[in-house]
Parts: sequence; structure tokens; C-alpha cells
Amino acid sequence: APHEATSDRITEGLRRRRSWIRRRMREVSDQPLPAPTPEWIGGETHRYLGRQYRLKIRRGEPQVLLRGGYFEVASGDRSPSAVRQLLERWYREHATALFERRAAVLIGATPRLRLHQVPPIRVRKMRKRWGSWTPAGNLLLNVEAVKLPLGCVDYLLMHELCHLRVPDHGKRFWRLLEACMPDWERWRERMGQAEV
Repeated sequence: APHEATSDRITEGLRRRRSWIRRRMREVSDQPLPAPTPEWIGGETHRYLGRQYRLKIRRGEPQVLLRGGYFEVASGDRSPSAVRQLLERWYREHATALFERRAAVLIGATPRLRLHQVPPIRVRKMRKRWGSWTPAGNLLLNVEAVKLPLGCVDYLLMHELCHLRVPDHGKRFWRLLEACMPDWERWRERMGQAEV
């Protein structure tokens, strides 16, 4: 606000623009937080479904196992780039399977969506979004979402599934989301605070 603006004038301006401010706050909170740059070395922490796992690297046939509190990565080449490639492939495969499974559960438990099958889901790395949808009815989801707690994953899926019924973020959309997932605000808030 300009220095000469009074508190009353500032308050009135905020009141007039309240809807726009809330809409922008929702849009910003739906974006993933920037993640610290991983080094892909042993002892480093990586997340899966909201929990932290330490990275353990060993020689062996290429594979990734989630065992106890560890991501165990076996590879003939234990370089950071080889570890990264194996772990990123593991995340993508597990994200795809998890998102499809959870979407089926949500659709089955929410007749109000009026969906009878899981729409095609594509998983990709997105820098600025958790997810989106296409007019053809496909869901595009950020692979990084598999690192969030399961409630956040369900919120993300329900949000995008609701867009298949109501394409914009108008009042009708938020009413549908509320009817389908009454605790959505709690999970969206956690999503905005999550480290991935």
C-alpha cells in the first residue's frame, strides 16, 4: 500500500479484493514446495508416503527395495547418476500404481462423483503443480506427490476427479469437493507444508 494510505483505506481495499486474494492463496497452496536438491548418496533421506527413509547403496543386480527405514538401492554402478535413475524409476512405477489404486477406492466410495472407472492417469515430473486434468478426461499427476502422506494423495486425486465434473474453481467446484471429501482443507494445508 502507498505510504500515505490510511489503515481504513487499506482494510477497505482488502475487503473489496477478498475473493481474488482467497483464490490466489488457494492457487499458490496447490503448488509443490521446492524440494532440496538430492545428492543421491548413501545416508541421504528420501520420502515415500510422508515418511522418511535413509538411502543405503550396495553392489548387486539393479533394484530398489523399501525395507525397514531404508531405501536399499543395488546397482553395479553406484554413482549418484545411476542411483538417481533407479530411484526415480522406482518412484514413477510406485506413483502410477498407487494413484490408480487410490483413485479406484475414492471413486468407489464417492457415488456423488458419478464416475464408473478410473480415468487414464499419467505421472510426470512437474515443477509448479501437483496435478491437473485434460479436457479428454486424463489426470496428470506430479510424481513427487507419492512422497506426500496418503491423505494428501487422496486430496490431490479427489481435487482432480472433481474437476472432471466441474472444470473451474468456482463455488460449484468447492461445494462438490466438500461433499466428496469433507476434510479436504486439512489435507490441502498439510500438502502446502509438506517437504518432498
